[in-house]
Amino acid sequence: MNYELADTAHTVRTLDIPRLDPRPSSKSLSSLNPATLGQIGTVAITTATQVDGMVARAHGAFAAWRTDREARRRFLTDCARELYRSAGTLAPLLTMEQGKPLDESDGEIRLAAKCLAEAAHADWDDDAPAHTYDERSAVVEHRPVGVVAVLVPWDLPILRMAAKIGPALVTGNTVVVEPPCTVALSVARAVDILKAVLPEGVLDIAVGTREAHSPLVAHPKIRRIAYVGSRGGARTIISHAARFLTPVAATTACGGTALLLPDADVENAATALAEYAFTNSGQTRCAPKSAYVPTDIVDDFCEAFAGAMRTLTVGDGMDPETTVGPQHSAHQLSIAEDLLRQSITAGSALVAGGGRGTDLPGYFLEPTLLRDTDGSTDFEDAGKAGPVFTVIGYDDIDRIVDRINEHSRVLSVSVWGADLDRTDQVAERVDAESVSVNRHDTTEAPAPLESATVTEFGMRGGRAIDEFLHSRVITH
Repeated sequence: MNYELADTAHTVRTLDIPRLDPRPSSKSLSSLNPATLGQIGTVAITTATQVDGMVARAHGAFAAWRTDREARRRFLTDCARELYRSAGTLAPLLTMEQGKPLDESDGEIRLAAKCLAEAAHADWDDDAPAHTYDERSAVVEHRPVGVVAVLVPWDLPILRMAAKIGPALVTGNTVVVEPPCTVALSVARAVDILKAVLPEGVLDIAVGTREAHSPLVAHPKIRRIAYVGSRGGARTIISHAARFLTPVAATTACGGTALLLPDADVENAATALAEYAFTNSGQTRCAPKSAYVPTDIVDDFCEAFAGAMRTLTVGDGMDPETTVGPQHSAHQLSIAEDLLRQSITAGSALVAGGGRGTDLPGYFLEPTLLRDTDGSTDFEDAGKAGPVFTVIGYDDIDRIVDRINEHSRVLSVSVWGADLDRTDQVAERVDAESVSVNRHDTTEAPAPLESATVTEFGMRGGRAIDEFLHSRVITH
């Protein structure tokens, strides 16, 4: 990607936007490296008073920011270029804080820059004629909502932030980002890079407010909340937002699964799925966590999958030899270990893995392969994040498709087969947010598709930008 930095600084920076000097915070968070458990640094917790100041600045900046669409496009293009150029320095911090291998962090940041660049080219009609009656006419206007709170998760924090703030900013909104405490340093650095390009008040970051009561989410001047994370987190966010009936778009769908048809290329499918499954140490929401495989080829699939696992190297993400890093936190490690323990207790057989895979002191669980011998694996368990992959044998394709379709929160399904007509027919029957054939899409990077994963709580689905616009009718 090649970006040219446009000279747009004069467009909005000189406008009269109020500046506040919020009180400094007396509390800070320590950020730990999940591979070594060493301290990386500290970041100040944002106080409620500081949140008030951020939202006030964003509210003040909104009036000017919303007025010039072309200027916003240029600013976002500049943001994309600066983030892309900063990947080499930002990626090590993301790896040390989140745990993923360095090349994955670098790829995430560059993909985030692409999201911002694509958002800069988003297009929409500011208004459209509605139907006329009694010699009167009506126009439907599509307007930015105001100050938006974007709450990002820890799995792909820079990418998911970009996928939200790009559409929010280009449509004329101003944004305050709230990161998880465990990746606050890297997200704050990314925000600083973007703030250096953007006008004062258009983008800011609040750290450490997502505890028992969030002064950001419950703020009366926040006009929309975009949240990506767990269902439990969504419930908490929605409960805070309910005070002012602030609309919430919560993306909470669970992980993915693969479905092999009898004529699938077992070696190719197993090798590819092993790579997809353990990206980000198995902590990507839409990565495959299980595979339904015809009973008569389960042995061959397990052998090929285990062989692919043996090519993976567990370790510190900063080590260039590492292909699988640690789990992100002690809590995340306990979730993965509990899943493994419960699955074995329920009757699944351990085929490969199950240990730590390294002598490092961090939160490690090596890639692990389970075989469900009696069909007892619960789909929800198989969808949990972590480096545990379950193979489930089947004899009745219709029953398996029905089983997948019973779970409305399935984010991604891949269907594998040699007969493409037959494979496409099965894929057509699958109800999931993303369905792929002979590959497994593991990111939600393209901004136009991001809204497709939204659990619509008081929202309507559509393009990514639609999440950050509201409509009103003007009659004449």
